[in-house]
This record gives sequence, structure tokens and C-alpha cells, in this order.
Amino acid sequence: MTNHMNEATKELTKTEVQLAAAREVLAATGKSPRQLGQESRIKVINWIYRWGYSSSSIIQDLLGRTSAGYAHKLMKQGWLVATKTISGAPEVIFTLSELGLQEAERYSGDLYRYPDLDPYKVNQLQIRHYLLAQSTTINAINSGTIVDFETERMFSQVADAPRIKRPDIVWLTQSKRRFAIEIELSKKWDRDLDTFIFTILKALHSSKRKAARFDRFIVFTESPAIMNTYQQSMQPGSKLNIWRKNKRGHWFIARTIKVPSWLIGKVDFKLIKR
Repeated sequence: MTNHMNEATKELTKTEVQLAAAREVLAATGKSPRQLGQESRIKVINWIYRWGYSSSSIIQDLLGRTSAGYAHKLMKQGWLVATKTISGAPEVIFTLSELGLQEAERYSGDLYRYPDLDPYKVNQLQIRHYLLAQSTTINAINSGTIVDFETERMFSQVADAPRIKRPDIVWLTQSKRRFAIEIELSKKWDRDLDTFIFTILKALHSSKRKAARFDRFIVFTESPAIMNTYQQSMQPGSKLNIWRKNKRGHWFIARTIKVPSWLIGKVDFKLIKR
């Protein structure tokens, strides 16, 4: 009986400490709980508006919360819609409801198409890929590496031009530099790898007439083997095939060039640690 009472007392003390800390943080902001709640809601809604969907744990990291129940709270309030995933990892993803979309458009400086209003249009095969993109972006924001970002839907019209590299994300730094981000979970081969490298080369190339589209590329992967292969393929002097389609629509090697010496100095490779 005494042991149970001691455990209950410890738990109560822990809760009291957490509540006291929360009150101190709240007092330091000079804002009411209602104001802070509205800011958190708008932050989450804007995040999902820009990405299309997110997960409970990503939203938890976004807000710096210790518990992962906030997304479900917004769902119960009618701002978000939860949809089960095929893989079960995560169990559900959250998209905007009609109400949430109206709120996003109310506070957003720019408007984007939001097909995810129908959550069954979400490509479930890409969920893990884009949640990793979100988590790396949150880490970059929290570390002070970047101040803002652009997702694919925010630059799709420009990026859809022929033979222009369309990165997964664009990170924006305080000094106005633009970092193109690629999340590589499976290795590209042959023509796909050649095209991947060539379009990166074009996006980083600058001349007297035209500035480079991006200042750097950062390739994130979970695989050391993928990282090593890509690094080797971008070494100065490596052969790079340029592919074209013939009149029959078949791919062929139009010419072969050598990777310029400057390319590897503008591409970073980072392992995603899980």
C-alpha cells in the first residue's frame, strides 16, 4: 500500500512540475492560452496545406510538444481528416478538411491547389518519402540552417519546364540562398541516374547570362551504398551519358560528357539516421 502511495505521489509531483513549467513558458510569451492555441492550429494547418498531408509525430515535432495527440485534437474539432495508411506506418495521415482548407487559404500569402481534400488521391507509395522530407525540413528549421522552404506544389509550374530538375523541396536560408533537396530511398540506375546527375548539373550551372537555379543540392538517403555510388558518379571526369528520344520514342545515348570538376563541390550527401 505504501509503495503504491509513493508511486502516486511521485507521479503527482512530476505532473505538478510539468504544469509549473508550462505556466512559466506561457507567462514569458505574454499571450493567452487562446492566442497560443490559435497560433499552433494555424501553424499546423499551414504546414499541411503546403505539404498536402502529415503525421501525428511530425506535427508533434513541428510544435515542439512532448505528446503526439494534437493532430487528433484538430481532427475532432473538424480541421483535419485522418486516413488510415496501407502500410500501417504511420497508422494514419492527416489532411485538411473543407474547414481546414478555408482556414489555410485565409492565412496563406499564396494559394496552391489542394487535391488532397480527397485523401484517397494521396499516393500512399510516396508517404514515407515525403514524411522523411518533412522531418529533415523541421530539423533544418530548428537548427537554424534555413528560415523557410518551398514544397513541390509551391514551385510546380516552374519546375515542370522540359529537362528542368524538380527537387523534392527547396530550402531558403537567411542569406537568400536556395538549397535543392532530394530524398533518395532507392537507387537510380543507368539512364535514370545519368538524367538525375545531368539535371542537377544544369540546375547548378551559372553563366554571365543566367544565374543558377539553386546554390547547392543536398541528397539525403538512408543507405550508405546509395550515397557512395552517387558520390562516385559525380566525381570530376566521370563519364555522363546524355539521353534523347528518337522519332520512334526510344531512348538512345546522344553523346557522352565528363562531369565538370565544380559539380561535386556544390552537392552534399547526408545519411538519414533513424
